[in-house]
Amino acid sequence: MMNDRVSAWLEHLGLGTYREAFEKNAITWDVLPELNQGDLEALGVLLGHRKQLLRAIAQLSPHADVLSAGPLPSAVSPDASPAPPERDQAERRQLTVLFCDLVGSTALSRRVDPEDFQDVIRRFLDACSQAIGRFNGYIAKYMGDGMLVYFGYPHAHEHDTERAVYSGLAILDTVKAMNQDNPHPEFRLAARIGIATGQVVVGELMGQDTAKERSVFGETPNLAARLQALAQPNQLVIDPVTKRLIGNAFEFVALGAVSLKGFDTPVHAWRVFSSKSSASRFESDRSLQLTNFVGREEELSLLLGRWREAVGGEGQAVLLCGEAGIGKSRMIRCLCDRLDDEQYRRVQFQCSPYHTNTALYPAISLLREAAGLTGQDSAEAQLNKLEALSIDSGIDRHDTVALFADLLSIRGDQRYPPLAVSSEKRKDMTLEALVHHLQRLADRSPLLFIVEDVHWLDPTTLDLMTRIIDRIRQMRMLLLITCRPDFKPVWSDYSHVTSLTLSRLPRRQSAELVAAMTGGKTLPPEVQQAILAKADGVPLYIEALTENVLGSGLLTEDHQALTLKGPLKGLPIPDSLQALLMERVDRLGPTKAIVQAGAAIGRDFTYELVRATVDATDSQLRQALDLFVASGLMFQEGEIPNATYHFKHALVQEAAYSTLPKKPRRLLHARIAKALESRFAERVKLEPELLAYHYEEAGLAGSAVEYWFRAARRDAERSANSEALNHFHRALELLTDLPQGPERDALELELLIARGAPLLTVKGYASHEIEKNFLRAKELSQKHSDSEHHCLAIWGLWVFHLVGGHADTARGLAENLLALAGRARNPDLLIRAHESVGSSYFFLGRFDEAKAHQLAAKALFDPNQNRSHALPYTQDPGITARIILAWVFWILGEVDQVEPLALEALAMARELEHPFTLVFALTSLSWIYSTTRDAQRTLQLTDEAVAVSTKHSFELGLSWATVLQGWALAEQGREEGLRKLTQGLSAVAATGASLNNTFILALLAEIYLRHNRIDEGLGAIEDAQKLATTWGELFWQAELFRLKGELLLRQSDQSVHTAEQCLCEALKVAQHQNARMLELRAATSLARLWKKLNNVDEARRILHSVCAKFHEGVDNLDLSEAKTVLEELRA
Repeated sequence: MMNDRVSAWLEHLGLGTYREAFEKNAITWDVLPELNQGDLEALGVLLGHRKQLLRAIAQLSPHADVLSAGPLPSAVSPDASPAPPERDQAERRQLTVLFCDLVGSTALSRRVDPEDFQDVIRRFLDACSQAIGRFNGYIAKYMGDGMLVYFGYPHAHEHDTERAVYSGLAILDTVKAMNQDNPHPEFRLAARIGIATGQVVVGELMGQDTAKERSVFGETPNLAARLQALAQPNQLVIDPVTKRLIGNAFEFVALGAVSLKGFDTPVHAWRVFSSKSSASRFESDRSLQLTNFVGREEELSLLLGRWREAVGGEGQAVLLCGEAGIGKSRMIRCLCDRLDDEQYRRVQFQCSPYHTNTALYPAISLLREAAGLTGQDSAEAQLNKLEALSIDSGIDRHDTVALFADLLSIRGDQRYPPLAVSSEKRKDMTLEALVHHLQRLADRSPLLFIVEDVHWLDPTTLDLMTRIIDRIRQMRMLLLITCRPDFKPVWSDYSHVTSLTLSRLPRRQSAELVAAMTGGKTLPPEVQQAILAKADGVPLYIEALTENVLGSGLLTEDHQALTLKGPLKGLPIPDSLQALLMERVDRLGPTKAIVQAGAAIGRDFTYELVRATVDATDSQLRQALDLFVASGLMFQEGEIPNATYHFKHALVQEAAYSTLPKKPRRLLHARIAKALESRFAERVKLEPELLAYHYEEAGLAGSAVEYWFRAARRDAERSANSEALNHFHRALELLTDLPQGPERDALELELLIARGAPLLTVKGYASHEIEKNFLRAKELSQKHSDSEHHCLAIWGLWVFHLVGGHADTARGLAENLLALAGRARNPDLLIRAHESVGSSYFFLGRFDEAKAHQLAAKALFDPNQNRSHALPYTQDPGITARIILAWVFWILGEVDQVEPLALEALAMARELEHPFTLVFALTSLSWIYSTTRDAQRTLQLTDEAVAVSTKHSFELGLSWATVLQGWALAEQGREEGLRKLTQGLSAVAATGASLNNTFILALLAEIYLRHNRIDEGLGAIEDAQKLATTWGELFWQAELFRLKGELLLRQSDQSVHTAEQCLCEALKVAQHQNARMLELRAATSLARLWKKLNNVDEARRILHSVCAKFHEGVDNLDLSEAKTVLEELRA
């Protein structure tokens, strides 16, 4: 089998991807010099990599045996992490730093001869180097009698933090062993170790000539040094991040919060005593709290079925395969939970990444734990325990105990001397003894034999597994094996071996897992979306990301939900995932720069774009991309040069990208942006936000603002208003990075004016964001004498005040707008100005003036020339003028004009294909049809308005449509109508809008009147009249007085006089406003009352005079009703 020297050599060359091929073909260190071009091709090595390997092989001496020379320095140790590449390139990394120092070396140097002192230090450092190399640490610097060690650089490994702690404990054991070898008190040694984990920038070559070293920047090395100083002799002290990442794998004692030099606040520290015995990495990696088991019911059912077969005497094996974090161990835990009530025995092999070449390591660990062996036991005591274990297992054979004692390296007792057989025979006997041991356990009770992480299995244990599987059919055993996808088992073809691959969780189950972690509390949608998008259905990623967010301080909590304190600016990679993800990236070696470029482009990138971005030949690029795909890091769609590449995991992409320091990162984004702009013009046109993002990340704010603006305008044109607002926000934020001056002010003004339409659409007319937006625009336009933008800013403020209920303030702004538009002689602005003035006068109850201005707007508006008006103003002014004019005509009694204008406005809105204008037309026409009491037509329009508003998130449009939908349903006698109307009214209030609320409350009062809920009706009228008085919304004032009178008449006979006063006031107001239809309603109600009071002549006179104002042939419900009452008065 391939040893670790070959593995380290391949990693050093950046060709670790071929490790499996070399191992499968038994390529050992001594075989390497004999490999040729054909051999490498047969191994599946790519052409470019074959050349690279042949050059490296040529430098090897076939007779060199470096190991015979004694311990190696860390840079060439067969177990050490390979040295970093000779390039002056720093990287951002999560690094675990180990700081080790020999205690009392200065005093020792004074007591002993210098050569003896040199020998002590050399032996100490060599022993430390071997301990560090065993766990893939990198000795960055020797400092006299101490050393600075990195775990996670130059190559990351899974569980780097855990490796550092194991390494530290191994160093302390080494010191202890050295003291035992040299018991002289004068030479007794002690070491202190500090370990810390955090983000650093590492790898840049600094210094001159032989003084060159790779720099590291960040607080982590300083923290490790301070913790080392804090430690007592032969103690290992760690920081909070390290403590969190190593889980429950070690025994600790808390040292509390300690003050450290150079750190502003106390730092919590822990002393590590030893590793903790655990049957499973899953258990040691976890806190005591487990999340709910989500999904996997089919897979669990299959495992339970295989268990039943095994219990019945037909042994089974299941190979549970899946990527890291997919839930293999969690599945096993769930199976065990389901078997809690059954009588069975469970044994477990836990394979270790640190013992892939330690023969039978999982079996040794199992036997030691099963027998209860401890480090303090004498050899005799250990043998006694082994005898007890063999009796308990039903084996009780002398040679079995002897084999197990030899396997466990127990010496010193003549009862069980080593068997006098060859090493091969001993190995065979040992394997058979282990199989027999498991067989006897299964004979006594059903056995669940779990082998976790078989991809880390040593070759001898692999042989053991094959023997077990060969004989398992005759055992009451379920063998459950977990592995990762790159493990290729030799047992797949066995009929009693089931392969079960765990796939990623679907979105719904991923969301369930998030909910389980939040205790059922709802996360903000953007946070949940970010978690699910990055986790890609991998449970470990989901849990780590969710836990990270919950502990980040970004959220506030109430009884039902979690809310963001501020904007979400991305989710960082959790500390617990850094090493796992970076290991995959580091395997790519020298080609990592290309994967970093791809990661900077995005999760998806094209061959053409990455080729335009990186400094590589076509051949080099193709080979690198082939390697990425072969490594499982990416998927490829299509063939080069039209290929597209997709990172398998969003977090792998982010891990690759996160290693880039800020300066190289900015330069890379600048190259991507320039490549997009110069070579991919069509894509930039379709996706300007792509270029905006890269320019922003490159620190080129001016270009970024330009393209964010383009993206925002494109979205606004598509009515993708929420997206448009996000892009406007990015552009306005970046403006602060530009130098102050007229150019920046002009750009800000354009952005603010353009943002107005989507802001009005999404937030509602009366949102204070609208006011803030247009006040700033007004300020800038006045500062730079920009009349057109000044008019647009005033229009924005006008609509804010009008819809917010400040009718008179709105009128003043509209009249100012008209004056400015007239001076500018801008026909487009004149159309909007006349429409604005006309609308203001309408809601003030000045209907004749409203009519004149809306007619002027209608006359100026040419649909063929003014089709673009909807975009800057949120709705088309020609359509608005027609709708308000139709309402005015109805109120003025010119009812024959209403329907043609309404139909024309609706047709124009549909033809425009502008959703917000359509919703405005549908809801506004619904006001008119509810005024004419046409419930069926109102319901048709509001149903459509609700659908469009819901689709495009138009809050105010949806609220108004719901109000009128409720009225129409109530008119048709449906119970849900009143509930909908009141819901809609509350929704309107939530948007800050007050416009038309007097009308809405009048509709509500009328429904209450019909249901004889008089007090509630009077309450609604009182609220409406307060609004009319406060805000000046007087267009429906006459109706409010009339409805109050009708309600008072229904209340009691004592209210008749007050009711009569109200009806008279309604008539008076309507006459003052020249509101003939409202005058007609008031006169009809008053005539009915006077008839009851025997004032028939006056009733007939007043009603006749009002009806006479209408042309012959004009007819509607109100006029028909009035004529019926008049006929009754004449009878």
